[in-house]
Amino acid sequence: MSKLKKKEPEVAGEKKVVKYTLISLFLIFLAGFNYFILSDMLGSNDTYINNFEVEKKDNENAREPAVAGIFYASDRTKLDETIRHYLRTDDNAEIQPKILIVPHAGYKYSGAVAGKAYGVLKKFEKEIKRVVVVGPSHYVNLYGAALPSYDSFKTPFGRVKINQKAVANLAKESNFKVFNAAHKKEHSIEVQIPFLQKALSSFTIVPVVYGEISPEELASGLEYYMKRKDTVIIFSADLSHYYTYEKAQDLDGFTNNLVLNKEAQVVDELSCGATGINAALLLAKEYSLYPQTIEMQNSGDVTGDKNQVVGYGAWSFSFSEPKVEIVQKTLESEYQSLVNFAGLYRGELLSIAKIALEDAVLRNEKYAPSRKDYSDALFNKGASFVTLYKKDELRGCVGTIIPYQAIARDVSASTYQAAMQDERFEKVSSAELNNLSLSVSLLTNLEQIRYINEEDLLEKIEQGIDGIVIREGDRQGLFLPSVWREFKTKREFLNALKLKTGLSPSYWSNRIKVYRFKTVEIKENEN
Repeated sequence: MSKLKKKEPEVAGEKKVVKYTLISLFLIFLAGFNYFILSDMLGSNDTYINNFEVEKKDNENAREPAVAGIFYASDRTKLDETIRHYLRTDDNAEIQPKILIVPHAGYKYSGAVAGKAYGVLKKFEKEIKRVVVVGPSHYVNLYGAALPSYDSFKTPFGRVKINQKAVANLAKESNFKVFNAAHKKEHSIEVQIPFLQKALSSFTIVPVVYGEISPEELASGLEYYMKRKDTVIIFSADLSHYYTYEKAQDLDGFTNNLVLNKEAQVVDELSCGATGINAALLLAKEYSLYPQTIEMQNSGDVTGDKNQVVGYGAWSFSFSEPKVEIVQKTLESEYQSLVNFAGLYRGELLSIAKIALEDAVLRNEKYAPSRKDYSDALFNKGASFVTLYKKDELRGCVGTIIPYQAIARDVSASTYQAAMQDERFEKVSSAELNNLSLSVSLLTNLEQIRYINEEDLLEKIEQGIDGIVIREGDRQGLFLPSVWREFKTKREFLNALKLKTGLSPSYWSNRIKVYRFKTVEIKENEN
């Protein structure tokens, strides 16, 4: 019994050793198990490999914005607001344009015109996948046309990919070469890109900056893209620079006529981008495109400063005539419309001219007719000339040939200029007012006269009826139909008009463009 009792502590101790050994082994096992589990968990990301994406690095060779914050807002939100303000989808556009001519000034000045052009394009945003943007070089002397080696163009809206395959193909053409320096600061291309980003869904661009190159060479290089249905060509160009508002209206109106007649005769004085416009017209003529004027304005319409303005125009060219019918009136039908208009509003038009004359001479102020004072129809657009007479002798005659503003305001403006700004005469004095009479002439649109030579032209002019405009280069002259009474023959009339234009009466060239128009004259003291 006593022997047994002596061994009990040993048995208890052994049990404890076994117990603690088992616990230790369990803990070691648990620690090992947790190590493998935790290390596996700590070594794993939350992302699954089936969602793996290659990290994007900002190492793309991009052309950085040069005029953001100058020509347009550098802030993305503000730029978006600006373009939303100007860009409106043209729901009436049924035919996809192949060529667009779009201005390239600051958005404040030309944004409204550009917005209407891109509004036409927006209707076809899903069909257009490539845009060739062609603009003149403003900063680099350049022979030929320059292409970029950049991968993309950056704007506040992000990147637009450059179609490098198209660039490589174009670089094979004569007079085309890769030259980044021409693109680095050039705004004529850059200002088009944000509009394109908002007008189109998914597209690449082919930027082309040109310098000393003929319209024929430029057009030839771009001809391949006329055959691509998914491609549109945009020619970037502003119009006349730093003329008075009225002079700019006349010059830009003449450019409009050249474009609509597809006559590649636009000279540098008429456009910053004349070569591009002429190239567009050569392509339009070669491929029988139909031109259409989208919008025309100048900076005076925006700022109110009409002393030195810059003109802006936008045109589209398509392979088919617009489905929306546009009725082109003949001069005869236009003339009859003006006869009817003058019959109804003769008194109000003369009243406007008389008030404008008094305000000009007595107060040196420009009269602004108000809608509340005159019939609503007088705020339809129209072109007019106002002629002042002093005892049947000409005392001043100024006007417009393109209808760009309300006829009421046009008559008022023409009256002021006839009295105060006709360079052939001194300003009308207050002492002369009681001895003056005036007439208002309402003008039809212009119609080009096609001729073989000068003799053929003289045969086609209607003596005593036609008003005539002639133009060569940047020279232009106009005679109203009323001037016929000063001449006995067509030859005398034409020679005098050439002299007025700055040409010798004996000079002739078939490059001279000749246009006719008709007028309805409203005179004082005439029933």
